[in-house]
Formats: sequence, structure tokens, C-alpha cells
Amino acid sequence: MSREFPELHDFFGAYFHQDWTVEHDTAEQVIDAFLADSDPEDLLAVQHELNVLLSQRKEEFVLRDYLLKELSCYYCYWHAWKSGDLWLRHIADRLAIRLDHP
Repeated sequence: MSREFPELHDFFGAYFHQDWTVEHDTAEQVIDAFLADSDPEDLLAVQHELNVLLSQRKEEFVLRDYLLKELSCYYCYWHAWKSGDLWLRHIADRLAIRLDHP
């Protein structure tokens, strides 16, 4: 469990777990499910931790390793996104839109 980002660990571990493809066809569906299941306080907490993580500007391969080993994220974003930074910013944007339009 990530002591630095407990909310992100819970998000990735619960939604992008090893078997996420059994429950959803796409990563976007996973994000949709999280947005639908979560209350605004949880969304804000994940958004805050996500913004802190992004501000650390980790190198690409360091970020991949961190997401897997520290945050339990089993989505291989590099198959669909140019970088982890872009994918995480996409999630942050989705959170912002949901919080602005409840």
C-alpha cells in the first residue's frame, strides 16, 4: 500500500486490479465506473493525490514501475497513450469534469 498516496492506491487497486478486463472492456469504462460509484469527497481526494503525483514529474519508466508496484495499477497505459503523464492528466480531467457537473 502506498503511504504517500492511499486514495490513489485504493482507486487503482480497486478499479485497475489484475482482472479489470474481466469486468470492463476498456480503461474508459473503468474510469466511468469509478466516477459513478464514488461520492464527491472521494473524487476530490483522488484528484488531489493525482495532482501531487503529477507534480512530481517522474520519468516515464519510473512512473510505470511506481504505478504497478506502489499503487497496484495493472493497466498498461503505454499501449494506448504516449506517456503516463498524459494518461494520468486524462484521469484528472475526467475527475474535474465530474466534480464540476455533478
